[in-house]
Amino acid sequence: MIYLDYSATTPIDEEVLMRYVNVERHAFANANSKHSLGLRAQAEISDSTKKIAMLLNVEPGEIIYTSCASEANNTAIKGVALKYPNKKHIISSELEHSSVVAPLYYLQQNDYVVDMVNLDEWGRFDLNHLESLIKEDTLMLSLVAVDSETGIRQPIEEIAKLARSKNVLFHCDITQALGKSPIDLTNIDLVSCSAHKIYGPKGIGLLVKRKGVSLVPLVHGGRSTTAFRSGTPQNALICAFAQAMELAFWNMDTRVQRVKDLRTFLVKQLSLFDKISINSNEFAIDQILNISVKSIDSDEWVTKFSSRDICISARSACSGKENFSKSVYAITKDHDRATSSLRISLSHLTTMDQLRAFSDVLEEFLKETGD
Repeated sequence: MIYLDYSATTPIDEEVLMRYVNVERHAFANANSKHSLGLRAQAEISDSTKKIAMLLNVEPGEIIYTSCASEANNTAIKGVALKYPNKKHIISSELEHSSVVAPLYYLQQNDYVVDMVNLDEWGRFDLNHLESLIKEDTLMLSLVAVDSETGIRQPIEEIAKLARSKNVLFHCDITQALGKSPIDLTNIDLVSCSAHKIYGPKGIGLLVKRKGVSLVPLVHGGRSTTAFRSGTPQNALICAFAQAMELAFWNMDTRVQRVKDLRTFLVKQLSLFDKISINSNEFAIDQILNISVKSIDSDEWVTKFSSRDICISARSACSGKENFSKSVYAITKDHDRATSSLRISLSHLTTMDQLRAFSDVLEEFLKETGD
């Protein structure tokens, strides 16, 4: 099996899995309980939260644990909207994950106005247009750090400074950037991310909510690690998340260089085929390479590759049932490329031999399409 879909999810790291198992075995109690085992669980969560806060350069009290990044995105957007009901204008983009698009659509049905920032020729947010969209009643910006389909890294640090100067809240989903690209969160008010993209377990994400920013919780009732999200604390998942984040940050330079070498090799291989256009440009992180293959059906080709034990994707796994990539279309303005795009996502676990095998199968499929 050749797995080239790491942007959809990653396998859990063995060290992270062992951390999960050990906490589940020895600190499984409810962290709100006052007996010794409950206090042990509380201590484990506290230590892990401090570790995550240090790595993200935020304060432990600013971390809200969620079940995933999708919940974090919903909590940020709906929670802030409910808290500040007099501001009905939000700015977002066509590159957002469905867990941002869906709550924004929900708010639009309730008298909110959502404007989309333009993209420049490189698929990055046009900062001049963004500034022109900000109005007196603008509640927040909700803009992604890295597009999950093309991998294009956005200038979120500059956007954060702009939002701060305009006294507008900035929410950023950094799920695809975490552990792959250095990020300065200094001026960002709300930050979403997830563990399963960095070789951690599924079922745990977090929302960073800065001091001074308030929101209405989506889940009420029951004590937890914070007043902004109820539910019994997820001891083992939190500790495993911290372990995965620590490994990702400690090894980021090595992993990124490894992936860069793999990407360079793959791009060279793909350049041999006339029918292939590369949609990911110089601003994309190395882990994601989006291509279009002339005159193919993306979903059919994902199935074809799967029949040869090669896992790739046509678009984000959470993008829905559309038969085209909104991200590729937003960047290329080419419907044919958007309907024929494939996402290849790499990892430090990927090998050159796997990429050679993928290239061989790709060449075989291309020959089958004829002229």
